[in-house]
Amino acid sequence: MMEDILKKILQMREGKSEFKKLEENIKNMDDIKFEYLINRLKTQIEIVNKYKPKVRPALDPVISFELGVYRRLDDYEIGKLLNYPLCCIKSFSEDFRIAIDREHLKEAKEINTYAIVITSGFIPCSLKCKMAMKNGLLGYMDEEEFKKILKLEEELKKKLKHFHSAYDEFYEKIIVG
Repeated sequence: MMEDILKKILQMREGKSEFKKLEENIKNMDDIKFEYLINRLKTQIEIVNKYKPKVRPALDPVISFELGVYRRLDDYEIGKLLNYPLCCIKSFSEDFRIAIDREHLKEAKEINTYAIVITSGFIPCSLKCKMAMKNGLLGYMDEEEFKKILKLEEELKKKLKHFHSAYDEFYEKIIVG
Protein backbone atom coordinates (compact mmCIF):
# COMPACT_ATOMS: atom_id res chain seq x y z
CA MET A 1 0.00 0.00 0.00
CA MET A 2 2.35 2.70 1.21
CA GLU A 3 5.48 1.14 -0.25
CA ASP A 4 4.35 2.42 -3.64
CA ILE A 5 4.37 5.99 -2.31
CA LEU A 6 7.89 5.48 -0.93
CA LYS A 7 9.04 4.18 -4.32
CA LYS A 8 7.56 7.23 -6.09
CA ILE A 9 9.24 9.64 -3.65
CA LEU A 10 12.60 7.94 -4.20
CA GLN A 11 12.09 8.23 -7.98
CA MET A 12 11.31 11.94 -7.56
CA ARG A 13 14.57 12.40 -5.66
CA GLU A 14 16.44 10.88 -8.62
CA GLY A 15 14.55 13.05 -11.11
CA LYS A 16 12.98 9.94 -12.67
CA SER A 17 9.30 10.45 -11.93
CA GLU A 18 6.24 11.67 -13.74
CA PHE A 19 5.54 14.19 -10.96
CA LYS A 20 7.39 17.22 -12.31
CA LYS A 21 5.90 19.85 -9.97
CA LEU A 22 6.36 17.75 -6.84
CA GLU A 23 9.71 16.39 -8.03
CA GLU A 24 11.41 19.78 -8.02
CA ASN A 25 10.75 20.23 -4.31
CA ILE A 26 12.10 16.76 -3.47
CA LYS A 27 15.18 17.11 -5.69
CA ASN A 28 16.10 20.44 -4.04
CA MET A 29 15.63 19.19 -0.47
CA ASP A 30 18.82 18.87 1.56
CA ASP A 31 20.00 15.32 2.27
CA ILE A 32 19.42 15.42 6.03
CA LYS A 33 15.80 16.52 5.66
CA PHE A 34 15.16 14.00 2.90
CA GLU A 35 16.58 11.11 4.97
CA TYR A 36 14.51 12.23 7.96
CA LEU A 37 11.34 12.11 5.84
CA ILE A 38 12.20 8.74 4.33
CA ASN A 39 12.85 7.31 7.80
CA ARG A 40 9.49 8.62 9.02
CA LEU A 41 7.77 7.02 6.03
CA LYS A 42 9.57 3.73 6.63
CA THR A 43 8.45 3.84 10.28
CA GLN A 44 4.88 4.45 9.14
CA ILE A 45 5.07 1.56 6.67
CA GLU A 46 6.42 -0.76 9.35
CA ILE A 47 3.57 0.12 11.72
CA VAL A 48 0.91 -0.18 9.01
CA ASN A 49 2.25 -3.55 7.84
CA LYS A 50 1.98 -4.88 11.38
CA TYR A 51 -1.79 -4.26 11.35
CA LYS A 52 -2.50 -5.06 7.66
CA PRO A 53 -5.54 -2.78 7.39
CA LYS A 54 -7.96 -2.86 4.45
CA VAL A 55 -7.65 0.93 4.29
CA ARG A 56 -4.30 2.65 4.47
CA PRO A 57 -3.86 5.62 6.79
CA ALA A 58 -3.12 9.11 5.58
CA LEU A 59 0.47 9.90 4.86
CA ASP A 60 2.37 11.23 7.88
CA PRO A 61 1.58 15.00 8.04
CA VAL A 62 5.26 15.93 8.25
CA ILE A 63 5.87 14.17 4.94
CA SER A 64 2.70 15.59 3.37
CA PHE A 65 3.73 19.10 4.36
CA GLU A 66 7.22 18.75 2.90
CA LEU A 67 5.91 17.20 -0.31
CA GLY A 68 3.63 20.19 -0.82
CA VAL A 69 0.36 18.28 -0.42
CA TYR A 70 -1.22 21.07 1.66
CA ARG A 71 -0.13 23.73 -0.82
CA ARG A 72 -2.14 21.98 -3.54
CA LEU A 73 0.64 22.44 -6.08
CA ASP A 74 -1.17 20.16 -8.52
CA ASP A 75 -4.22 18.13 -7.47
CA TYR A 76 -3.67 15.57 -10.23
CA GLU A 77 0.00 14.96 -9.39
CA ILE A 78 -0.72 14.73 -5.68
CA GLY A 79 -3.69 12.43 -6.28
CA LYS A 80 -1.68 10.18 -8.55
CA LEU A 81 1.24 10.09 -6.09
CA LEU A 82 -1.14 9.00 -3.32
CA ASN A 83 -2.87 6.41 -5.57
CA TYR A 84 -6.19 8.26 -5.70
CA PRO A 85 -8.52 7.11 -8.51
CA LEU A 86 -8.93 9.60 -11.35
CA CYS A 87 -12.69 9.79 -10.76
CA CYS A 88 -12.03 10.94 -7.18
CA ILE A 89 -9.34 13.43 -8.21
CA LYS A 90 -11.75 14.95 -10.74
CA SER A 91 -14.54 15.09 -8.15
CA PHE A 92 -12.23 16.91 -5.73
CA SER A 93 -10.52 19.24 -8.16
CA GLU A 94 -13.21 19.99 -10.73
CA ASP A 95 -16.44 19.56 -8.75
CA PHE A 96 -14.85 21.08 -5.64
CA ARG A 97 -15.93 18.24 -3.32
CA ILE A 98 -13.40 18.99 -0.61
CA ALA A 99 -15.10 17.27 2.32
CA ILE A 100 -17.50 14.49 3.16
CA ASP A 101 -20.81 16.05 2.12
CA ARG A 102 -24.54 15.38 2.21
CA GLU A 103 -24.35 13.05 -0.79
CA HIS A 104 -21.73 10.94 0.99
CA LEU A 105 -23.83 10.82 4.16
CA LYS A 106 -26.91 9.83 2.15
CA GLU A 107 -24.90 6.99 0.59
CA ALA A 108 -23.67 5.92 4.03
CA LYS A 109 -27.25 5.17 5.08
CA GLU A 110 -27.54 2.72 2.17
CA ILE A 111 -24.42 0.73 3.13
CA ASN A 112 -24.93 -2.24 5.43
CA THR A 113 -21.81 -2.18 7.62
CA TYR A 114 -20.61 -1.19 11.08
CA ALA A 115 -18.31 1.59 9.86
CA ILE A 116 -17.04 3.24 6.71
CA VAL A 117 -13.36 4.12 6.96
CA ILE A 118 -11.60 6.52 4.60
CA THR A 119 -7.96 7.57 4.41
CA SER A 120 -7.90 11.00 6.03
CA GLY A 121 -7.57 13.79 3.48
CA PHE A 122 -8.97 11.63 0.69
CA ILE A 123 -12.45 12.58 -0.53
CA PRO A 124 -13.98 9.79 -2.63
CA CYS A 125 -16.27 10.64 -5.50
CA SER A 126 -18.66 8.17 -3.90
CA LEU A 127 -18.66 5.99 -0.78
CA LYS A 128 -19.27 3.16 -3.24
CA CYS A 129 -16.24 3.89 -5.47
CA LYS A 130 -14.77 0.51 -6.40
CA MET A 131 -11.38 1.97 -7.37
CA ALA A 132 -11.04 3.74 -4.01
CA MET A 133 -11.73 0.41 -2.30
CA LYS A 134 -9.30 -1.44 -4.55
CA ASN A 135 -6.59 1.17 -3.80
CA GLY A 136 -7.10 0.82 -0.04
CA LEU A 137 -8.48 4.31 0.47
CA LEU A 138 -12.04 3.39 1.44
CA GLY A 139 -13.50 0.36 3.15
CA TYR A 140 -16.48 -1.05 4.98
CA MET A 141 -15.62 -2.60 8.32
CA ASP A 142 -17.18 -4.73 10.96
CA GLU A 143 -16.67 -3.78 14.60
CA GLU A 144 -13.53 -5.92 15.02
CA GLU A 145 -11.84 -4.45 11.93
CA PHE A 146 -12.81 -0.97 13.07
CA LYS A 147 -11.19 -1.50 16.49
CA LYS A 148 -8.00 -2.58 14.72
CA ILE A 149 -8.04 0.70 12.75
CA LEU A 150 -8.36 2.65 16.00
CA LYS A 151 -5.37 0.80 17.49
CA LEU A 152 -3.31 1.43 14.36
CA GLU A 153 -4.21 5.10 14.44
CA GLU A 154 -3.21 5.40 18.12
CA GLU A 155 0.16 3.80 17.45
CA LEU A 156 0.80 6.12 14.51
CA LYS A 157 -0.04 9.15 16.66
CA LYS A 158 2.38 8.01 19.36
CA LYS A 159 5.28 7.14 17.08
CA LEU A 160 4.90 9.89 14.46
CA LYS A 161 4.39 13.02 16.52
CA HIS A 162 3.91 16.25 14.62
CA PHE A 163 2.73 19.83 15.04
CA HIS A 164 0.16 20.13 12.27
CA SER A 165 -2.84 21.42 14.21
CA ALA A 166 -5.47 20.53 11.60
CA TYR A 167 -4.27 16.96 11.19
CA ASP A 168 -5.13 14.86 14.22
CA GLU A 169 -6.53 11.77 12.52
CA PHE A 170 -5.11 9.30 10.02
CA TYR A 171 -8.62 8.10 9.10
CA GLU A 172 -12.07 9.56 8.56
CA LYS A 173 -14.68 7.36 10.18
CA ILE A 174 -18.41 7.12 9.64
CA ILE A 175 -20.18 4.82 12.09
CA VAL A 176 -23.19 3.37 10.29
CA GLY A 177 -24.55 0.58 12.40
